[in-house]
Amino acid sequence: MRTIARAACALLCIGTLGASPAPQRPRYGPVPNNAQTVVVKKYVDALRAGNYDAAFALLSDDERKYYGSAASYRSVFDADGFAIKSASVVGARGDDRGRVYFVRERVAFVDHATDKQREIDATVPIGVLPEHGVLHVKDPGKPYRAFPSASTADASGLRVTVKKVDFYPDRIDVVVTFTNTGDNFVTVLPYGKSVLRDDRGGIYRILATKNWTVTDRELYKGLRLAPSSQYTGSLAFTAPRLGDVKRTWSLSLAPALRDGADAPFDVAVTIAPRE
Repeated sequence: MRTIARAACALLCIGTLGASPAPQRPRYGPVPNNAQTVVVKKYVDALRAGNYDAAFALLSDDERKYYGSAASYRSVFDADGFAIKSASVVGARGDDRGRVYFVRERVAFVDHATDKQREIDATVPIGVLPEHGVLHVKDPGKPYRAFPSASTADASGLRVTVKKVDFYPDRIDVVVTFTNTGDNFVTVLPYGKSVLRDDRGGIYRILATKNWTVTDRELYKGLRLAPSSQYTGSLAFTAPRLGDVKRTWSLSLAPALRDGADAPFDVAVTIAPRE
C-alpha cells in the first residue's frame, strides 16, 4: 500500500525488520571526505531535526520550483507523520560533477491503514550536484503537496474514509479506507464511475492503468469485503498541476453492490484537510 510519502516515493530499498539478508556486493563505493558529503549530511540532519525550511533551502533550483515553497515541501512529510529516528551515510557513487549518496535511515510514519505509528529501516538515495557554484541536493520522487484527512461517509453499510491526498504534476492520489459495517458481503468497483471534483468546477477522472506503482491492484480488480472487514488503498485521478490546492474536494465512489441488493449504490465523501 502506497501511503508513505518519502518511504514510498524515494526509497531505494526497504529492509525487513529483523531479517538477515544474504551478503552481497555493495552497489556503491566509500563515502568521500569532501564538501558534497558535508552538504548531504547537513540536509539529512535538517530533516531529522524537522527543520524543513533549512532542508528546502538546500534543494536544487528545479526542486524548489517544483514545491513552490517550504510550506508545501513540509506538507509532504507532515501528511504521513514522517520523522527520521536515526541516519547514517553508508556509501556513494559518482564524482565531483554529481554524486549519489546512500543514507541508511530508521524512519517513523503513520500507517494510514491502522492510524498507528510504525517504524522501518530504509536506504535512501540522495543526490548532490553543483549549481551556480553552490552544491545543492536532489531528493526527488515525492508529491509537490499533500494533506492528511479523516473525512468519512457511509452508504448502505459501506464506510469510506479519506486518509490522505497527494498532489503530483499529472495526477492526484487519494488514500482511502473501505470498511464493511453491514451484515453481508459488499463488492466495491471504484474503476467504474468514480470521480474527484473540486468547488471550482474541476472534474478529475480516475486513472486506470496497469502500472501498479500508481494503480492499486486490488481496487483495480474489484474489492470484495466481508462483514466487519476493511481495506486501505489508493486511487489516482488524472489532473494537471494545481497552483492552489486549498479547495473543497468531493470524492464520488461507484459502483458498490451489496449481496442480495437490487441495485448498486455510490458513496460521496466531502474531503477536508485534518488540522
